[in-house]
Amino acid sequence: MYRLHFGIFVLIILAISQPAFNQTITIDSLKKEVRNAKSTDKKQLAIFALCNQGYNLNPDTLMHYAQIAKNTAIKLGNLHDKVEAMYYESSALTDKGLIDSSIEIANQCMNILSTKLNDPVLQANVFNQKGRCYMRKNQYKEAIDMGYHVIEGGEKSGDALLQVKGKTLIGWAYLEMGQSKEALRWHLKALQTTSDTLLLEKYSILFANLAINYNGLGKTDSSIFYINKAIRYSRKYDNLFALSNSLAIQAQIFVRSGQGNLAERPLKEVVEIRKLIGDPFYIVSDMSQLALYYAHYGHPDKGIALCNEGIALAKQYKMDTKLFFLYSTLAENYKALGDTTLYATMLEKIISLKDSVYQSNSAEALAEMQTKYDLQKKENIIIQQKIDIVSKDYLLYGSLILVLFAVIIFSLLFKNYKRKQKMQMHLMLQEEKRMSFINITSAEENERKRIAADLHDNMGAYASAIIANVDEMIQHQQELSDITLQHLKTNAGELMSNLRDTIWALNKEKISLIGISDRFKSYVHKIGRAYPDIKVEIEEKISKDVSFSPVQALNIFRILQEALTNALKHSHCSYIRICIACDETMNISVVDNGSGIDEHNLVKGNGIRNMQARAKESGFTLTVKRVSPGTEVLLVPAVGALQAT
Repeated sequence: MYRLHFGIFVLIILAISQPAFNQTITIDSLKKEVRNAKSTDKKQLAIFALCNQGYNLNPDTLMHYAQIAKNTAIKLGNLHDKVEAMYYESSALTDKGLIDSSIEIANQCMNILSTKLNDPVLQANVFNQKGRCYMRKNQYKEAIDMGYHVIEGGEKSGDALLQVKGKTLIGWAYLEMGQSKEALRWHLKALQTTSDTLLLEKYSILFANLAINYNGLGKTDSSIFYINKAIRYSRKYDNLFALSNSLAIQAQIFVRSGQGNLAERPLKEVVEIRKLIGDPFYIVSDMSQLALYYAHYGHPDKGIALCNEGIALAKQYKMDTKLFFLYSTLAENYKALGDTTLYATMLEKIISLKDSVYQSNSAEALAEMQTKYDLQKKENIIIQQKIDIVSKDYLLYGSLILVLFAVIIFSLLFKNYKRKQKMQMHLMLQEEKRMSFINITSAEENERKRIAADLHDNMGAYASAIIANVDEMIQHQQELSDITLQHLKTNAGELMSNLRDTIWALNKEKISLIGISDRFKSYVHKIGRAYPDIKVEIEEKISKDVSFSPVQALNIFRILQEALTNALKHSHCSYIRICIACDETMNISVVDNGSGIDEHNLVKGNGIRNMQARAKESGFTLTVKRVSPGTEVLLVPAVGALQAT
């Protein structure tokens, strides 16, 4: 059994110097694209796409295509392509175990990128490549420093994959130093960097690292969960590098969880994959895993031989980082064999290695690096905030300009709207003036007709009487001359009186209630002389004077005249009381102590009808009713009627 496994690892080591073919369908397809490219540019693009699959290529194959790309770039004078090709050369040298040469080329790339080219993504990938080199040289502090640079480049360029790579690299360094909790913290940070599940699936090595973290902390369920994910995604995207590492970790989990019988199958698949990739760094890792398997399943002698072979190979390729695991596995085999002396010796070697690792990667140096990274991150945040402020300023200025344009447009629209409104208002005013003119004209015409009717009704009667008197004088000149002349004088006087009353009313814009009262008192004094047996008393209670239009004033005056005349001529009274009052509202009454009016015959008299018509026309309510004794005529404003003041 030992000879079989030893022979397999010899074949793996020999495979390092042999080009590998037919690794994956993706690799075969890309190689075909390189062969069939019709132009230099297309061939160069196809080569870089192939080199980007370097984790699936034998290092000699990767170096072969990287050198073709570099020579083409030099011929075309394309400095960027030359640096990218050198980056892949460095990666190939790392896989071949030629770490110092790899770092030298990576430094050349960094020098050009920092002085002549500006490609933060390529620069971050070169930092990641240097980190891989430092990991193999047991220089964990330097590897962590590279990880911080990778994260910084990813943050500046907005590349989530670079940020995941940088955090994974730092977690890997802490894992190699045996600081499992810190390693797990960084690997979880890498997992939480993005919600892009496709990106994380393609970078399946992260899930393998999480699995080995949890396994080291004794959390078997979590380690199995993540290693199954790592294997599934590695197969899905043909990632041979991640698949081989994941299978090796799965075998380790099986062994440590007491399921060693399941470890042989993944270990055999790992060997087949390593034949294709040919990376001695991981071949030594696989040796350590198989030796651990022997330690737990009754073949410590085979495990000891395999560990010694792995230690020799690690020293040959200067892979000091693998010595820690090889000596740990060797100690497990001596313990299983029962050789306590050699077991103790191996433990001392492990302690010595740890001291060496911690001395070169002191906690103070790591803390200083963390501080440096945090400071740089804060500076990046400040830079980003400044960019955000500038962007916000541009947004603000843009918004202000937009608002200004909006205000101008709104102003123009509002101005146009106001112009239209003004025009409409002008048209409305013109229409209102036209309608007012029509109404005024109509009102004037109505008033003219009303005045004409009033003159006809009042003064026309007296004029007719005068004409009749004249006719009588002509026919009966001797007998009736004195009576006729008296009638003629009386009628002419009444005519003049009515004419003066009309002129008095129409000659003013407004007439107060006191003015109406004064004129009516004068009228009462004049007419009272013809009725010496009747006492007429006027009471004026006007605490708040009001004004009326000429028409209203004339109507009030005529109503009072008619009420007084009716009382004097028809009531058979001896006393008439007239009250003109106004405080909050007007109240005018004419009351006599006569025989009283017949309320059933109110509508028959023309005088009453004329009074009612005048009252209604002026917005008043006229009430004529029988009282004990006599008759009362009451004039008040109608309900809701407006009084002119």
